[in-house]
Amino acid sequence: MRQKALDTVFEIAKKDKRIIFIGSDLGFGTLQAMKEELPNQFFMEGISEQHIIGFSAGLAIEGFIPFFNTIGTFLTRRAYEQICIDIALHNLPVRLLSGGGGMVYAPLGPTHTAIEDFSLMLSIPGIQVFSPADACEMEQLIKASIQDLRPYYIRFGKGGEDIVTSNYTIFDFKPKIFGPESSELVFFTTGVMLQQCLKAKMILEKDNIVSTVIHFPYLNELQISDLKTIINTSKKIFCVEEHIPRGGLFTQILHEFAALGLPIEKIHHISLPNNFLHQYGSQIDHLKYYGLSGDQIAKLINK
Repeated sequence: MRQKALDTVFEIAKKDKRIIFIGSDLGFGTLQAMKEELPNQFFMEGISEQHIIGFSAGLAIEGFIPFFNTIGTFLTRRAYEQICIDIALHNLPVRLLSGGGGMVYAPLGPTHTAIEDFSLMLSIPGIQVFSPADACEMEQLIKASIQDLRPYYIRFGKGGEDIVTSNYTIFDFKPKIFGPESSELVFFTTGVMLQQCLKAKMILEKDNIVSTVIHFPYLNELQISDLKTIINTSKKIFCVEEHIPRGGLFTQILHEFAALGLPIEKIHHISLPNNFLHQYGSQIDHLKYYGLSGDQIAKLINK
């Protein structure tokens, strides 16, 4: 997913001189072709995230559209004030490309796990928060973003995720629906957890449990009002996210349900725990440990 995002930035930069790529110590050879072909649109800074946010803001004020990529925790935690004051306050078209969403960098410990990034970014007025599910959706989002001059925060997965959104040909901010318009069981999810929910859906079908999975790639406005038929015909709704319980997708859902007078008691939440995570292992190891793999989600729902 990350590589597709960077390749897409390079692709659109060839056609639009406003597009600037900025990396923070991303390693030798990252976007080498762009560096050689478009040297005036490529910058690789050191480990200086706060500076790069200010740098990006200055470029945006001058009419450019900067795409800044670095590890999610360094972006959201270290540069939080700069994102608020330099970018959001001025509503500048900076794209924050957040690598390593959720537990991707779990082997490096809790300093590198972006488990509260949605909460941090959604709390900043004006920041548009996205969590695409695969490389296909990521490419569509990057291309669509140049038509929107608001600031973006985009969470990346690890890469190599199954392509599951190919039936959708454009990015239009709307939730994506996988399954019937009416079923007793509904999943709400975002980002790469879509794949796990679809796995759970397939497992449950073997037990004659029909479900619908709804993926929200855009987290600011979920457009729950468009899903009233699915919600009203469901018996249970499971919100599944690779994030702490507060401030992410679940919190956004509760707000919109309350505003629309929808039945909050239907909703069950499956997420990471509300603490820093110290177990060692890969992203999938952690998802299994906390019950977020497809087979564990299906087992929980069956129970």
